[in-house]
Amino acid sequence: MLKHFFRSLLLLLPPLSFYKLNRYLFCKLGYQIHPKVRISSKARLLGNINLEIGKDTFIGHYTLIIGGDSSIIIGEDCDVSSNVTIVSGTHKLDPEGRRIAGEGIGEDIVIGNGVWIGACATILPGVNIGNKAVIAAGSIVTKNVTPYTIVAGNPAEPIKKYNKKTKEWERCNE
Repeated sequence: MLKHFFRSLLLLLPPLSFYKLNRYLFCKLGYQIHPKVRISSKARLLGNINLEIGKDTFIGHYTLIIGGDSSIIIGEDCDVSSNVTIVSGTHKLDPEGRRIAGEGIGEDIVIGNGVWIGACATILPGVNIGNKAVIAAGSIVTKNVTPYTIVAGNPAEPIKKYNKKTKEWERCNE
């Protein structure tokens, strides 16, 4: 009942204000969120997940973080734009059952430090995103992303990688 009250209160708050109150309410729902995280009040954090969000991370307007029986870890200094979906829940395929979507399962998601996730991107179950990677707007991330890599598309594929020696972004082989 108390969780329902907190969730209802969050939906009534203006979208880009009251970061401290939003964080406080989400912490009351059992999520581990660093005191210096900014979460839009219209963001939705749902499900039976072990959620950790690191210092100086921003979670944007209408972002949905949802899953079941899994962990979602978002590192420090991340920028998660508006309308991003991070979902750790999926199903085992059951071709012999009544439905192909069989037993529900959760697969952990880890998002490294300094990651930038563009608007309307989707991060699917079991994905690890390396430090300082960039997920282009609208991308669907279905597999791991290495550090210092820009991915784009559906499914997301590497388009550039940062070369620390030359200090330049280089196009990936096509």
